[in-house]
Amino acid sequence: MDQKFRHLYNRAAFGVYPGMSVDDTAKNFAGMLAAAAGQKTISIVNNYREEMALAGAKEDPERRKALKDQVKQDQVLLNTTWIGQMEDRSLVLREKMTLFWHDHFACRVRSPYLAQQQNNTLRTHALGSFSDLLMAVSKDAAMLQFLNNQQNKKDSPNENFARELMELFTLGRAQYSEDDIRNAARAFTGWAFNPQTGEFVFRQRAHDDGVKTFRGKTGNFSGEDIIAMILEDRKTAHFIALSLWQFFADSAAADEEVVNDLAKSFYDSGYNISLLLGKMFAGTAFNNAQCMGNRIKSPVELIVGAMVHTGGKFNNPANLLFLQRAMGQVLFQPPNVGGWPRDKAWIDSSSLAFRMSLPAVLLQNSETEFETKDDGDVNNVTNSFDNARRISFSVDWQKLGSIFMKSNAADCLAAIAEHLMARPVSATNMKIVQERVGKSKEDQEFVRNAFIAFMSLPEYQLS
Repeated sequence: MDQKFRHLYNRAAFGVYPGMSVDDTAKNFAGMLAAAAGQKTISIVNNYREEMALAGAKEDPERRKALKDQVKQDQVLLNTTWIGQMEDRSLVLREKMTLFWHDHFACRVRSPYLAQQQNNTLRTHALGSFSDLLMAVSKDAAMLQFLNNQQNKKDSPNENFARELMELFTLGRAQYSEDDIRNAARAFTGWAFNPQTGEFVFRQRAHDDGVKTFRGKTGNFSGEDIIAMILEDRKTAHFIALSLWQFFADSAAADEEVVNDLAKSFYDSGYNISLLLGKMFAGTAFNNAQCMGNRIKSPVELIVGAMVHTGGKFNNPANLLFLQRAMGQVLFQPPNVGGWPRDKAWIDSSSLAFRMSLPAVLLQNSETEFETKDDGDVNNVTNSFDNARRISFSVDWQKLGSIFMKSNAADCLAAIAEHLMARPVSATNMKIVQERVGKSKEDQEFVRNAFIAFMSLPEYQLS
């Protein structure tokens, strides 16, 4: 299999699917992009009015409990439904980009409906115009609630959204002043959402229509004006290009010349996300050997990657919640507005041991002894899934055997290693694999033992 082809799927997707070859119609980014032209929005939560009814059910404990239970069920279903879409081959590029934006615009709200609404907003604009995406997220109910713009009024401006808009979403630190934050916050007064529908509303009476000075310009600026001025600054293009490079290529080292070139093309294209990705994935720097197998997979990437590599399915959705929580990345529950950590921050002695033991647990449908810690958040639904440590995961070993069995053991192991690993396996670790498969009694057992052995190596943590 072509190394560039495998590298692209490790980064733009979650790994190579069993049986894929360089003859696949989506063997390059253009093919992946064409496959991602359509999208599948998530619409499993449709009871927003019931969520809102929780606030008025204080005098009816039984109804309140029923409503809270429904919200928790919706949180679980939303999470697991998205995981299912991530491993769908026809959706994978758009879903991988939705995951990137989910971290970039990190947002945590209790309402599954508002979380779903924002997730679909990210999905819709994931590969389109960053200008459109930024405006849509800025008017999104979940974001307005999370960063308190619902309370941003002319008599008592709230600066949370204005600050994070510049620091984390567009310009980056040290590119604005405290006065810029105050005046931007004034421009966003009156931006809110209808609590009955979750739809954006502009409350004119709450808006400060006075003269404002923002980054050296003075006028009666609106929130839309502030966003337009931020997008006029090339530093925004550089900030997004760098963020995408660090996520898809190399989080440790960024070649400034490469990033500057990407940023210029991004800005000149009118913030076209797909063109930026196409240029990055085709570039020499991205396809350099030093850029391959140098990223530590996030927990979600590891979970979905295991599903993709094996074609396996979780029979118990609770397992997905337990695994996300055990490894520290639960979808829709970022630790703060800065999002999740990346790369080496995912790994310590405890988490690495759990990660390396996970393939045996998954592929043998066994139980892990790992115990997660309660994070103290009574609204965190994943706290109740510590009893889901017995994994139920189905794999069609007959199908995998037909794909990977060769005329001899060495060729079989080489094919599986090429399929699973982003970088060559060391000689020492290859001996460990050979010992693991040596006692296999038949072909399917050999393939299963080989998958477990390779996926249990430290190298499998890398993409």
